[in-house]
Amino acid sequence: MNRIDEQKRTAEESQHVGSSLDKSRRSFAKAGVITPVLMTLTSKTALGSVYQCTISGVQSGNVSSHSEDMSVCRAGTSPSVWLSNVDTATDPNYLKWIAARVCPFRVERKSNGALYYKKGANTPINPVPPSPAASMCTAILAESSFSGGTSSTGSQCGISGSYTYKNATTFASIFDPTSLSDTTTFWDALSGTGVKRDACVAYLNASAGSIQDVSPAEVIKLYRLCAFHEPFYDGSLAVTNEVGAAELLANLHQ
Repeated sequence: MNRIDEQKRTAEESQHVGSSLDKSRRSFAKAGVITPVLMTLTSKTALGSVYQCTISGVQSGNVSSHSEDMSVCRAGTSPSVWLSNVDTATDPNYLKWIAARVCPFRVERKSNGALYYKKGANTPINPVPPSPAASMCTAILAESSFSGGTSSTGSQCGISGSYTYKNATTFASIFDPTSLSDTTTFWDALSGTGVKRDACVAYLNASAGSIQDVSPAEVIKLYRLCAFHEPFYDGSLAVTNEVGAAELLANLHQ
């Protein structure tokens, strides 16, 4: 091999080595770019729930409409199941209501030991049937954290004398504590329609731990955003998307 051929070969080998190094550098650079992108995407899934089912996901939608399909957020229990199971042995029953610090009924114990309860504002006070409804009423009367527990005298349910009672939790006591005019019970709001019903069932589901990424306190904030146009902060994020908030509340149950 003469000197010219040898110089050509050396130059080709140098070019080949340089090409390999450039490819390696490009691959490394790409990996450096892709990694944070992947981290960003995976961070939009918290505890297995899709991004639009989170508070951040609500605000990331268009402020006038929410394009994401929030039907994928449905979890927990339906309003009808919460209403029908409360005084039975079927889950979720009164134990879940008590754990959520929500008293579903007004409950009375007469001086003769008889128990009565009132399901809603427009329902009569009825004698309590045998267990587990009796267990529910006894548990409610013993639960000191509920407001309205007191003793009184008079004639209730046709029985004169003293009685102990606890009032049902009102909707406003949870979602609008400063309101003096709204006396709707939580039970009646859950039995109704619209954003109040959605807020009630979402609150119960969040309290029961069946909503992964929305807490009971955040349910309250979502409702207040819808009802009173009250923005709130989720970390450093200002949440103002009322349409998205209402849609999320409507889908946080089966």
